[in-house]
This record gives sequence, structure tokens and C-alpha cells, in this order.
Amino acid sequence: MKDDSLQNIALQNVRVHNLKSVSVALEPNRLICFTGVSGSGKSSLAFDTVYIEGQRRYVESLSQHVRRFLGELPKPDLDFASGLTPTISIEQKTAGKNPRSTVGTITEIYDYMRVLWARVGLAHCPESGEPVRPRSKEEIIDAALAKPDGLRLIVLAPYARNKKGEFKDDLEHIAKKGYTRVRIDNTFYQLDDQIALDKSTGHDLDIVIDRLQTGADNKTRLTESLMAALELGEGICILHDIDSKDEELLSTKAYSPKSGLSYPPLEPHDFSFNSPAGMCSECQGLGVTLEFNASLVIDPDKSIAEDCCTVASSYSTVRYGNIYDNLARIYNFSVHTPFKELSKEAQNIFLRGTPKKWTRMHFVHPETGAFWQDTVWWRGCLHEALHRYQEAKSDKYKQRMERLMHKAICSACSGARIKPYPAATLFAKKQISDIAHMQIKEALAFFESIKLNKTDAVIAEELIKEIV
Repeated sequence: MKDDSLQNIALQNVRVHNLKSVSVALEPNRLICFTGVSGSGKSSLAFDTVYIEGQRRYVESLSQHVRRFLGELPKPDLDFASGLTPTISIEQKTAGKNPRSTVGTITEIYDYMRVLWARVGLAHCPESGEPVRPRSKEEIIDAALAKPDGLRLIVLAPYARNKKGEFKDDLEHIAKKGYTRVRIDNTFYQLDDQIALDKSTGHDLDIVIDRLQTGADNKTRLTESLMAALELGEGICILHDIDSKDEELLSTKAYSPKSGLSYPPLEPHDFSFNSPAGMCSECQGLGVTLEFNASLVIDPDKSIAEDCCTVASSYSTVRYGNIYDNLARIYNFSVHTPFKELSKEAQNIFLRGTPKKWTRMHFVHPETGAFWQDTVWWRGCLHEALHRYQEAKSDKYKQRMERLMHKAICSACSGARIKPYPAATLFAKKQISDIAHMQIKEALAFFESIKLNKTDAVIAEELIKEIV
């Protein structure tokens, strides 16, 4: 609405930058837009004249003590200015050039989502797919004390998992701590028994902390036993029901019994593909990788022994010749068979690696006959070639390799951009990457439809409001 008590902003003979003695009168309380071709002086008039002169006059109205800290602003080159009040300037902002930037990160919606998944999401083990949630010691004790009376329980502390050896020193150490019983591979022993174990086989060892019956009389004893088990088991204890043989694993860590893996508590930065803490190490948080195009690097009529893959290490080298021979022996194929006649499994093993991480291999030097063994993590000749490409210093070599490559969804994170453990976390039955890949309308509908229980609502309600 127009206010007649306010005078116009008058500027006479402005000579800032490209402006050549321009005079204007601007009506107050109006949205005014300066238009013109590039270099016509729009910014010079708005930012370097109106804004600077308004700021300069405001600063001059302050005390000398304050002006000392603010500094002086230059006077724009003009003959006369009137009607100016203190001014503010909102700078033009250009979107960042970060290749990891998305609509979610630029608008900060993804920042709220990271907090939401870290604080309310249910973490899952990426190996076993089962939910994993850390509990406090108090929660573990309360859960145990809430069990029905009359249960006969054995409290166990995990000591070793799939560890090879005879455990003689370990058993002596456990006995010195005052414990008398252990469980090895699901069999209970007294420590004074003759325990003979195969040292070449992996064994599971648990310490028996206590054997008791649940009830009001044993609540203090159960609490003390659980505390001792958690301390010895480094945050993990087991309750074994003697009658039903059922077991419950209780952990202060996010622990997966099926995979045997423990995970730290989740933090918002774990869900950031811009942070080294969260980004997928394979694609560096981009969700896509450069991969060799098999159709461009494989001659299907040649065999592995004839170097059918142009980017693979040669069969004629001692190391790789032995590796290829070992793979052929273990997975039952021939290095002399043309690549196109190999089974899909054999082709995949040669190109993309073995199903298990480490493989014991036998090596023979073809000239000296020297024999040795080594444990090899074979990830495929395409991975080996990609590693050489990433480590290369020569631009010409990289350019030559890039002609044989194409962009593909990252095989390590399946396009989620973040590491497997945080990526597997579910909130409202969705992973954070599921939402990040949605269209905006679809994502909005998801957040507007979420139903929260009382506990989650305390944390999530305001976050969801901000996201919406």
C-alpha cells in the first residue's frame, strides 16, 4: 500500500561502472525490477549504488566507537541521493558444481532425512538382513528381569567365535578368573575336564557366568550375572533356557547373531554421501562407476591362456598364470577353452571374481619349479584393470581405457551412494535411498502418510514437518 509520507528515492548522475550519468526516481514500498542486457548496469545500480549508499548512510549514523569496528564503505560516484533508508542485500546464489549434489541436498531436505533415519530408523545387518538394535545395560537387565518366574537359565558371556586352536591358555586364563564351566561348540564342560579340541578347526567358546532360576529371590543375582557377562563379552551376553534350549542374545551393540557382525550406533553423517564417513568407498558417493564394457575388451574366440581379455594381466606372467590355473582347477573349467564356450559361472569368476573373499592357491614357477602357497582375494580381471586405471598417472593411458568403459550403477552400493550398514536402515519400511530416488510428489505423499507411535513421534514429528 502506498504511503504518501515517504519521499521517492532520488539518484542523480550515477556514474558507477557502466552507468553514464544515470538519474532515477524510485517509488518506496514497491517491488522494482531492473532489466536490461548484460553489462547495462543493473547490478551497478541496485547493489553498488542503492545498497552501498543506504548502508554507508546507516553506518555514518552510528557512534564513532561502533564505526571503528564496522569500517568505512566507499561513497558511490553520483551527484546527489535522497530518500534512502538502511538497506539489506540478498546476494545471487549459483548452485554448486559438486557432482554429488541433488535436489535433496541443495534444499537441505536430505539433511533432515539423515537425522530421521539415524535417530528413528531401524538398523539392519546388510549381510543377514535381520534387524539390529543396540540396547543400554539397563534395558537388557529390565528385559531379563521381566521374564516369567520359574525359568531355568544359564547366563553366558561369548569369548571366541570360529577361532582355531586348542584353547589351553584361554581355558587356564578363564579358570584363574574364578569361572568353573564353559560351553564349546554347544557342549558344556567343567574346566577340570579333559577338553581336547582340534586345533585346525574353528570353535565357539562361551563362559558360563551363572546358572539360576528366575524369580523375586534371584533378581539381584541375575542382575549381577548379567553385568559380569556384559563386561566379559564386551557388551554381549546370552541367556540359555535349560528346558526349551532357546537362546536370547542381548547386546549393547547393534549385533547380528546370524552374521556374527557388530555395528556402531548410527549418526546422521553415516547417511551422507558427501562425507567420507558415509559415502560408498567404491563409487565415492556418486552411485555410479566407470566399468569396462565386457563386449569391448573380450575376444570370445580366444581362451584365457590366449589372453582373451585385452585389459587383463597376461596368462604368460607367473603370478596371473598361476591364478588363472587355480581358478580353473577349483571351479572346474579349462583356461584353453575359448571364452565363448565357458559356462556363465566360469566367465563371471574370471571377469568379476570368486564368491568367497579369500582363496588358498598353489603357485609353481614354470622355469625354476619353485613351489609356494598364497591366499588370494580374486575380485576379477575387470576389477584389476579398473584399479590400474584409477592408479594411473598417464592421461593418455586413461583416455585410451575410457574408450573401453561405460557408466554403470555401482555394484557395491547398488546406487544407494552410502555404505551397506547405514544403507540397510529402514524408516517406515523404506531405506533412505528409496526416498532419494523418488519423484518429489511421490516423496511428499510418503512423508504425509507416515503414522508414528508415541516414542518415535517425540523425535520425528518436527523433522517430518520440516521435510514436508
